[in-house]
Amino acid sequence: MAKRTFTASTPLTTAAAALIGALFIVGCDKEEEELDIKGDVKDEDQGPAVSVTLPAPPNFDEGKAPEQWDDSAWSIWGLRRDIDKHVEEGENGTEITVKGWIQEIYIPPECPEGEACPPPKQPHVWITDHENEKGKKRAMMIVNYRFTIPEWQVKDWKDQPDVILEKDKQYTFKGLFKQFSDTGFASDRGLLEFRSYKPHDPETGAEMPTWVYPPGAAWHPLTIQQQEEQNAKMAEAAAKAAKKQ
Repeated sequence: MAKRTFTASTPLTTAAAALIGALFIVGCDKEEEELDIKGDVKDEDQGPAVSVTLPAPPNFDEGKAPEQWDDSAWSIWGLRRDIDKHVEEGENGTEITVKGWIQEIYIPPECPEGEACPPPKQPHVWITDHENEKGKKRAMMIVNYRFTIPEWQVKDWKDQPDVILEKDKQYTFKGLFKQFSDTGFASDRGLLEFRSYKPHDPETGAEMPTWVYPPGAAWHPLTIQQQEEQNAKMAEAAAKAAKKQ
């Protein structure tokens, strides 16, 4: 019997090749299916690249100032760095100088005619270390810079300069650094009880060399002078009365 030989053109070989090809395609499809199930994404399904913009890192030096300025006046930031120490000094009567920009001046609200309104607050202002600084986070109150003069004393104070503060201008102040003022103001971050200030020349804008005190204040040089004169008269009268005895 003759031996049969199969060639590439034999129908059996062609069928086998087709079967192998089909199995290969099925295997590839299954592999792709598994990749999709695992969460792999095809390039065409990724979409456009996403641009991420991160916020700028915080500036921890923002709002800082030198502890003391070139003229040795304190900054608000400098006072608050060691607030307990400076408050203790203020409570003990130690005066300090502070330089700052007027951020806001308190203006009493108008009371409609015929209505009963609560009394306005004592005059006070807010100062900041830097010009045009917004918000009260870094601002500090200065209180007790103006007093009401009784009519019978107006003549005594007519020649004394008044305290005139303007918004957005810088001044040097002298006072007591406290957390509770004698007139009821309070701030856990500190406030300044006004004693005097250095005004600016209205023509040049330069800081004047002399300190100006609020008329009517107990610490005004004129008040102290009047008190000393009165005490001297009382002492003199007491001495004369003692001689007569």
